[in-house]
Amino acid sequence: MLPAKVTRLVLTAGAIRLLLPQWLRLPLTLWRYRRYFAEGIKALWNGRLGVPVLDALAIGTGILTRSYGAANSIMLLLKISDILQRRTLRKTRKALRRSLSQRINKVWLLHPDGTEISVPLRKVCNGDLIVVRTGALIAVDGTVTDGQAEVNEALLTGESAPVCKQSGNRVFAGTTVNSGRLIIRVDEVNEHTRINRIVNMVEHADEHKALIQSDCEHLADRIVPWSLLAAGLTWALSGRIGRAAAVLMVDYSCALKLSTPIVMATAMRQAIKRGVMIKGGKYLEAVAMADTIIFDKTGTLTTATPSVSQVLAIAPYTQKDILRIVACIEEHHHHSMAQAIVREARRRRIRHRDEEHGDVHLVVARGLRTTYHGQPTLVGSAQFLFTDEGIAPAPELTEQVAPGESVTWLAIGGKLAGAVCLHDTLRPEAAQVIRELRQLGLNRIILLTGDTQASAAPIAQALGISECYAARSPEEKAAFVCRLREQGHRIIMVGDGVNDSPAMTCAAAAIAMKDAADLAHEVADITLLENSLIGLVPLRLISVAALKRIHANYRFIAAFNSALIAAGAFGLLPSLLSAWLHNLSTVGICVASRRSLLP
Repeated sequence: MLPAKVTRLVLTAGAIRLLLPQWLRLPLTLWRYRRYFAEGIKALWNGRLGVPVLDALAIGTGILTRSYGAANSIMLLLKISDILQRRTLRKTRKALRRSLSQRINKVWLLHPDGTEISVPLRKVCNGDLIVVRTGALIAVDGTVTDGQAEVNEALLTGESAPVCKQSGNRVFAGTTVNSGRLIIRVDEVNEHTRINRIVNMVEHADEHKALIQSDCEHLADRIVPWSLLAAGLTWALSGRIGRAAAVLMVDYSCALKLSTPIVMATAMRQAIKRGVMIKGGKYLEAVAMADTIIFDKTGTLTTATPSVSQVLAIAPYTQKDILRIVACIEEHHHHSMAQAIVREARRRRIRHRDEEHGDVHLVVARGLRTTYHGQPTLVGSAQFLFTDEGIAPAPELTEQVAPGESVTWLAIGGKLAGAVCLHDTLRPEAAQVIRELRQLGLNRIILLTGDTQASAAPIAQALGISECYAARSPEEKAAFVCRLREQGHRIIMVGDGVNDSPAMTCAAAAIAMKDAADLAHEVADITLLENSLIGLVPLRLISVAALKRIHANYRFIAAFNSALIAAGAFGLLPSLLSAWLHNLSTVGICVASRRSLLP
């Protein structure tokens, strides 16, 4: 269905042709021509032989040859083409915004006396309390002060499972309360919410143009002088200005300049639906062109929390005793290894009594010191127990520790009692993602980590990664990525920590995990919205498909418009028909560029 503007333009042009006297058509044609003439002169003044010059010459040729009908038709077609092209771009941007944002006009404001009043969202301020119930959208970023509910955060995170929210938890605009009731203190509202910041960033992503987009635009401008030369030669050889006008009616620029950003916007919209947010087209292109992908280990290929792999014991203690005692002591400590031990004891339903041990004292970066049933007790690293405290190691235990395992040792009464071994937990999807990325052309896959070689090597081996570089400082990570880039590699860097940020800034495309540190999110070009690596596969597929479509568009535009120019030069197409076909093909290629890139 044609827009109302186009319908009005066509009806107005028809009425003028039927009702306006011939002697009034010339002044009207000249009046309409003034804008195209001014734009052509401005382009020449700025030293640019661009599309405005072609348009001004084509319409001017029609006027000079007294083909006023043709000149008016060309201006009508240009205006219709401009309306349709702008509409296509606008609809693409709106679709992108709709995929991220949902508008809410009113919310329930909670007054101090306990009454609830429906008020416009624009009147809500930071610090206000609002009430959200089952089935309602949350309109603000805020903190839950009362109530409990299951909240669907798929819009922001891509995770389909609802998240339980209760007092103290953060909630975000655009998410939905599946069941329950929440009272939320407003922290951010309207354009300051997280979802609107994402929307604005994506809408302004055309500031980060892809190299292929810039190349298309420059190529389109470089072709214009050749189009003018072809028109001049046609006139000189045929002596017919009509044929020259038919050549002038056709240019490559419009379709090239419009179709590429539409493809990029479509790709970014699809990526968001697959749980990946991209800051601009150039990063999409970088992913498509990449030949190397580098992963951090902890929090990226592995989860941020370790898990217990085995429990070792020396008689008279059993494995159950060791896990119970260590968990009982470690629950007073909040680092990830301590919490992993506590979780494992809870999973095995091993219970303990607090009165079994005395006060727990932290020895920084070493372990914990306490008493157990009145005996001095130590829990911690090998250096703490064996080197600092002089506890004798037990070969029968140390021989059972697997490569890459981290160990929390336990000594009671001056003697080694046992140990709890932990290892990094691989993300369940990591191996499959790496296999698929390798099949998609990322043949060089590297593990780059600050952890020890003993910790990193088993992870690399389990995932089939042949290149593993461990014990690297943030500066060494960055230098490594820069060195590969200087060797001509196109690199994707995937990380989650502050220590990954310098290396991420050196990569062609930096990808942050959902739970990455704020600094990693800041420097990242792409963010995975799910707590999973799965999004890397559709990201690569979408980016490659986008580049393929752009190249296919380019080939069609070049072939079709070249055929129109040749037909016009040999007198096979009149200038008016040539203009019609050119403008219709431009609109058609733009509409086709919005088609889904993945099934």
